Amino acid sequence: MTSLEAAVQGIIQGVTEFLPISSSGHLAIAQHFFGIKENNMAFNVALHVGTLFSVVAVYHELIFKLIVSFFTSLWKFFSGKKRNDSEQIFVNLLVSVIPLFLIFLPFPKFNNIKSIADSFANNPNMKFVGFAMIFTGILLFISVFASKKANRQIGKMSAGDSFCIGIAQFVAAIFPGLSRSGSTFSIGVLRGVEKQSALDFSFIMGIPAIAAAAVLELREVYSAKIVIEAAPIIVGMLASMVVGFFSIKALSWIIKTNGMWVFSVYALFLGTILVFFV
Repeated sequence: MTSLEAAVQGIIQGVTEFLPISSSGHLAIAQHFFGIKENNMAFNVALHVGTLFSVVAVYHELIFKLIVSFFTSLWKFFSGKKRNDSEQIFVNLLVSVIPLFLIFLPFPKFNNIKSIADSFANNPNMKFVGFAMIFTGILLFISVFASKKANRQIGKMSAGDSFCIGIAQFVAAIFPGLSRSGSTFSIGVLRGVEKQSALDFSFIMGIPAIAAAAVLELREVYSAKIVIEAAPIIVGMLASMVVGFFSIKALSWIIKTNGMWVFSVYALFLGTILVFFV
């Protein structure tokens, strides 16, 4: 992999990890047209770390409050006192990551569900990616109308809301073309969560998911003794980090201007192209 290819994939990761149009789907498309066949796990780790830094940079104040809430939640749990909004968000985050553990459950003919996800990622079928993107577009389209009645703030979300959003994240983690941010945002809105709050929760809950993916891939890199090329790794990580930061900021602005329908149209259009013409 050249540094140019690394930069292109880093940019794609930074944009599509946060914009609701599927990073896995776009990386599969890029690899398809670049003719990249190898599954470079070390490079995947670098992309995940880059986007992780993006989220931390944007939400560092909220993240600090949640860290403090960890300790205050424990104290209030044993004292029986009512949690405040920050503490409730922390509890909801714990609930939202529970479905991710389903990835390690055994499945017929596979070691676990993660192996299914790996098989999709290593050998992506463009038509399947296209259908997944069409589904993403439809889900976003529905959420545009649902957002008009959604009014609950992030601190007022229930454990049920968080679990449903976590299920959406789990499903999106398996199938390339199904947007993680688009799915979690849409399910949040459909559950009655105000759109900016749904977006913020989607990004914050992505931190443990992205970190877990990076750790798992790093373990595989270590066990397989993969030789790492420094230049593409650094270029890809920096590209995904910088572009990811501005993607988060851009999406927050788009949310405020009621422009989410644009991503619905884009996902439907690209999905249709992949299904019928690739």
